[in-house]
Amino acid sequence: MCSVFEELKKFLNMTIRVKNVKKVDIFSNIIPIYYLSKLTGLSPLSLAYTYDQQRRDTVTMKTSIFGVLCNVLMLMWITGDQFYMFLTNHKSSASEKTNYIMELESVTDIICAVSSLIMSLIRIRKEMYKNLYNIFVVDNLLDTKCDILTRNEKYLRIQLVSLTLIAVIIYAADILVMNSDFSLGTLCGLSIYGCFFIELVTIMQFVNLVSLLKQKFQILNSYFGSAENPTHHRTDNNLWEILLQTPGFRNEDNWKDDALQMEALYQALNRRNYSKIILQDSTSISTQNSWLHKEKIRCRALRIIWDVLCDISSSVNSMYGLQILLFTLSAFIKITANLSYCIVSQKANVWANSKFYSEFLDPIIWILMTFLQLFWITVTCSRACGEANRSVTLLQKLLLLPELQPATAAEIQLFLHQVRDRKPKFTAWEFFTINYSFLGSTVGAIATYLVILVQMQAN
Repeated sequence: MCSVFEELKKFLNMTIRVKNVKKVDIFSNIIPIYYLSKLTGLSPLSLAYTYDQQRRDTVTMKTSIFGVLCNVLMLMWITGDQFYMFLTNHKSSASEKTNYIMELESVTDIICAVSSLIMSLIRIRKEMYKNLYNIFVVDNLLDTKCDILTRNEKYLRIQLVSLTLIAVIIYAADILVMNSDFSLGTLCGLSIYGCFFIELVTIMQFVNLVSLLKQKFQILNSYFGSAENPTHHRTDNNLWEILLQTPGFRNEDNWKDDALQMEALYQALNRRNYSKIILQDSTSISTQNSWLHKEKIRCRALRIIWDVLCDISSSVNSMYGLQILLFTLSAFIKITANLSYCIVSQKANVWANSKFYSEFLDPIIWILMTFLQLFWITVTCSRACGEANRSVTLLQKLLLLPELQPATAAEIQLFLHQVRDRKPKFTAWEFFTINYSFLGSTVGAIATYLVILVQMQAN
């Protein structure tokens, strides 16, 4: 009878643990944006929690029927709505003057949203789980602290709440002020707001993935801490000894059969067994050689982790490169057009009439929102690349340590060549690199075309 109760207790505990226990990993961190992406059709994936033989929770991602259906429905809604609006505008074009700048803004927003939905279905769906899983494994290897992961989740929740609230307020104000009657035409124009919200969620996905990569490069650079603080370095302590003390390296069963298949990392770390053979020699020689061997292994492990992070960066850039390019083009057109509306409306003195919101305040709000998104992308990519480039300086400082062994110095030299030859870079579909120079060039181009556009509208 006792055995029956024990088995029942194990079963109940297992069920409760899988459902209720908070998992602190990358998959639990993405839960807030995961559900929002799923509702907007940008995440045709589902999270599946299972329980393996070692009584550990494992997470997998697979194609979701609901997610694919939501993706297709969003595409159908945007296409049908815009087709109806095109027919309506075509019939009324004979009696009303067409605003081609406004039409161009709408077209670019629609193209951005549709491309995001299509890419999430054919490209992001296949690579998202692989990238998230690789980040999960790197977190285990680098022993990322739970408070860092919890802080990431809180930051993501703040983003979702604030940006969603701002979008809802602006959309509601637009609909109530500019469309006082809730007719069929009002409902049919809502897809343009859906397109903008899809852009917003896509940018949020990209920015948060890049932020995660920046964080991993920062943790990786922390293992070179003795380079920035030489006084903390002691000759009796290995430079990378802390790496061996992390749970991911202490228990090889956690990662040696991992789907990441970092065969080189496993082989490099598995060579620790070679130190047993060295111990057969004299005590002084064996201790020295074993110490050299450990330093080489730690450095080689960090090199492999660096290479994995670069692979993730390239994958993220390829997944979102087209969307970022289209959003940049849309942001350029939107900011330039709305600035011209503000300047023209100021000349027309709309401050005292009922068109103040629609012709001045509304364009200002859209300018701020669009520019903040563009600034958000640029700052995140620049900070991630800057943190990765900081490794060059840290490795050069390590080579200046007087107590560094020749074998370890040679391994660091290889690491330095690797970091210089392969630097993570984020581009807009290989057209231009996303950095502060790009942001300055965009502002200059907006100012140039704004002068031309204001003159055209004045004429």
